[in-house]
Amino acid sequence: AVLQIERHAYLQQSKLLRMCREEGIAVTGFSPLGSSSYVELDMATHSDSVLTEAVVAGIANKHGKSPAQVVLRWGVQTGASVIPKSVKKHRLVENLDIFGFSLTDEDIEQLTTLERGRRFNDPGSFTRSMNSFCPIY
Repeated sequence: AVLQIERHAYLQQSKLLRMCREEGIAVTGFSPLGSSSYVELDMATHSDSVLTEAVVAGIANKHGKSPAQVVLRWGVQTGASVIPKSVKKHRLVENLDIFGFSLTDEDIEQLTTLERGRRFNDPGSFTRSMNSFCPIY
């Protein structure tokens, strides 16, 4: 079984990830880069981006990687598959280049501090414009 959930540094869902691990359920995290896809939908602002966090930039600089590669690596290294969205060839290539390095335990701890419980994809909010209500939690 596979459970697909919104998962990024602002919404880490560690308890759900643990339960899935214990039950043998694979987890795929959508929106692993955070808010990018939601800005154009007015569900987030540019200031909601985990990619601009000083912690992420510092870890990226330390490893010689981009902030996106750091958060994608965090997603995989903490037990989920990730499905980033991009239509730009150079970003697709960059997104695949996350297996040649590992984050340290200290890096993971620093990224854990970014948890905000911030959900961007809430059908309970965006389905209202469709005269519907569909909460996910």
